[in-house]
Amino acid sequence: MDVDSQTWLAVASGADERACAELALVLEARAIPSRPERRGREWVLCVRPEDASAAAAELASYRRENVRLRAPAPPPQAIGTGGFGVVSFLAVLMIMAICVHELAFGVDWLAVGRMDADRMLAGEWWRTVTALTLHVDTAHLLANAGFGALFCYFLGRYLGGGVGWIAIVLAGTLGNALNGWLEAPGHLSIGASTAVFGALGLLTAYTWRRGFPRGTSFRARVAPVVAGIALLAYTGTGGPNTDIGAHLTGFAMGFAIGFAVARAPLPTSMRVQIAAGLAAWLLVIGAWIWGIVAID
Repeated sequence: MDVDSQTWLAVASGADERACAELALVLEARAIPSRPERRGREWVLCVRPEDASAAAAELASYRRENVRLRAPAPPPQAIGTGGFGVVSFLAVLMIMAICVHELAFGVDWLAVGRMDADRMLAGEWWRTVTALTLHVDTAHLLANAGFGALFCYFLGRYLGGGVGWIAIVLAGTLGNALNGWLEAPGHLSIGASTAVFGALGLLTAYTWRRGFPRGTSFRARVAPVVAGIALLAYTGTGGPNTDIGAHLTGFAMGFAIGFAVARAPLPTSMRVQIAAGLAAWLLVIGAWIWGIVAID
């Protein structure tokens, strides 16, 4: 090191040469001469003694302005195993498939529970819930069971089994209600796909708000949203019997719920999880009981 370099003062140090070079650009923008130097295992950014005070102030200001942008957001925290939501979702679908096939208890389950826009608007609110549990055929059932179980698993991991399960039921219910209000008179539909795409919307919004990488490019920050919309477009807009409106409204309601939940404290209490899980089951069972009694 020459004599001149010893007269320069270090105003920043670190192991990363690139970080020192970035700080040098900050000072250069303020017309403050500087130079990175290697001293042992560290890189230091040096300035002339007469510029040391101004350089330190500029770098401190730069760090304050950028610390929030540079700090990466923590990834979504897993607080559950996901098992309860998966088992609950599959149990509801399988039980109702048996009931429909066997005409259990002498009930015409399809007539009582299918989504009928006219009847829903006339006050038969239970259809927004019961329609989620019904399917036309085995292929329809298995497709929804497979995708739904996958999304339920991840929601159960991030939100807990009980909260994740009721969030899916609510997303599907609200999606059906909105779709019934928007659709033309006489619109009929059944299937868990509204809840399945509601779960996708939940995951999309939740992972975006909780786990998107701050301080990166715009493309990286919106990647979860783009991926969710792409999956919706790929899996939810094809097929002759596809209710695209229900898929879109389910996704929209799920996204809204996921956005709201992501801003709330994580529900780690076991009592909260149990209460939420029971509430979801009571909503499904209560809707069916209400519908059967009302129709009879």
